[in-house]
Amino acid sequence: MILIGNIYYEQGKYEKCLEYNLRTLKIREELKDEYGVASALANMGLISQVLNRQDEALDYYLKSLDAFREMNIKNPKKEYESSIAGSLLNVGFVYSEQKKFDDAMKYFQQAYSMFERLGSKTNMAACLNNIGSVYKNQNKMNESLEYHIRALNLYDEIGDTQGQSSASANLASIYLDLDEYNKAIFYCEKSLKLAKEMSILDDMEYSYKILSQAYEKKGDYKRAYDYHKLYSDVKDSLLNATSSKQITEMQTKYETEKKEQQITLLNKDREIQNAEVRRQKIVIWSVVSGLLIVVLLAGFIFKERRKSEKLLLNILPVETAKELKVKGKATAKHYESVTVMFTDFKGFTTIAEKLSAEELVSELDFLFRKFDEIISKYNIEKIKTIGDAYMCASGLPTPNTNHAENIVKAALEIQSWMVEQNNKWQLRIGIHTGPVTAGVVGDKKFAYDIWGDTVNTASRMESSGEAGKINISGTTYHLIQKKFSCEFRGKIPAKNKGEIEMYFVEGG
Repeated sequence: MILIGNIYYEQGKYEKCLEYNLRTLKIREELKDEYGVASALANMGLISQVLNRQDEALDYYLKSLDAFREMNIKNPKKEYESSIAGSLLNVGFVYSEQKKFDDAMKYFQQAYSMFERLGSKTNMAACLNNIGSVYKNQNKMNESLEYHIRALNLYDEIGDTQGQSSASANLASIYLDLDEYNKAIFYCEKSLKLAKEMSILDDMEYSYKILSQAYEKKGDYKRAYDYHKLYSDVKDSLLNATSSKQITEMQTKYETEKKEQQITLLNKDREIQNAEVRRQKIVIWSVVSGLLIVVLLAGFIFKERRKSEKLLLNILPVETAKELKVKGKATAKHYESVTVMFTDFKGFTTIAEKLSAEELVSELDFLFRKFDEIISKYNIEKIKTIGDAYMCASGLPTPNTNHAENIVKAALEIQSWMVEQNNKWQLRIGIHTGPVTAGVVGDKKFAYDIWGDTVNTASRMESSGEAGKINISGTTYHLIQKKFSCEFRGKIPAKNKGEIEMYFVEGG
């Protein structure tokens, strides 16, 4: 039931998702599964909040909080404490939305104290950020400034780029209200740089707006106008997010069809080339003295063909390469359940600035070759690398039922190997499970890629994680919970995704 509910959530069908979570709750109650009941209540609170039913969300969150507290009293566990802290944070969010700032402050402060005791720095920073926002809404600017600075310092310490962008934007807003325009511009530019790197449109929009207002206050109307135009452009992009998604899907379909046409043309060219080779062979075989040349030519062609096939297998999955060879094209396919993993290195930009181009490429080549070696043991498909980011997926092109387990095993082995290296690189890993579309695209080169909201959510899992940790979504957790021990982090806000249930994998 809960997996069906998660699929509806990924599809944006929140009413259906709520229906299946309610059915899950009833089953958990019949089974007297206390933890399952508390988790289902928390999920229903999240869905209600997405549907903007704040009173309903608050009721579910408070019931979930009471249930986790009762379990922890009877049998104290770190997992229960983490769930309590996450529930406190969720209640604070609702009170803040309802503009009940005193109540919101109380719950945010309680959540911070628990996360501090648990050593969860990411969640501590989130609490500080929220406390700072409450103070701003209460017009207590000095207190707001203090907490947002503490949040930014903590995000800097753990290398959370998304958090750094958000906290910097909040600081810029406060300095604008305090008429300290140069400081507002400084923090806006910092937020904007990070937001561009992560493609966080919300923070980009907010930063452009603050920059426009700050330069207007300074009397620099040209820059104010330029930034207001950028603000309007990004705002339009956010308003058209649904349409953009549809356009992207259409473009992907077009590119796939275009590539299929290119492959067909290549096959026709190959047929013409093969006909020419046959004609030449007839001429050669008519001359006895050309026998040796034919033998050598045949050996060369075989060798080059083997090279070509090996190169093709380095670019495409075996099944896709076979389909190209047999049919002359590869059809895009939909997979209902695939697990996607993203990795990237904390402080990559800072480290890269200290290395020459040759040294940087050599280091990344060494690291990614090892990643390739590890994932190949677990039948995982490497998709691509983007700068210092590494992306792979389990469960395609040949579907299997243990894709989530395989990718978590690979992630644990990768993190273990990184620790053994004892070097400057610190790795964040994010994992999420859901439906994807896969196919061969590209304008000038073949490239096997995957698309869908699952890919975007997996990326958010990575950016919302911590160095040295494996951060997984609730969807993945429900598939691997019997095989691995995990730490519940609560429902963590993710840009353009709302709050997502997240866990740290601690071991198998």
